[in-house]
Amino acid sequence: MAIDHAPPDETTVKKSVTVPRSLAREVEARTGARGFSRFVSDPVEHALALTKTREIVEAYEDEHGSFTPEGIEEARRTWHGA
Repeated sequence: MAIDHAPPDETTVKKSVTVPRSLAREVEARTGARGFSRFVSDPVEHALALTKTREIVEAYEDEHGSFTPEGIEEARRTWHGA
């Protein structure tokens, strides 16, 4: 089963993960057995994006030092188009 948000040429891979039985039951009750992978893939993708962002920030701070409150506010204004 391909993930809808994956690039068209990307294949999927089957992995085995261990989760508490009660958690698996709750997920399947909401998604059905065929929706389980998607339900798990979406938060994993989100967590990976956060991890990559953290790595970018850490690399920047290693090279340039910690962000200042002023720098954070400037980034916030830029991000929100203000």
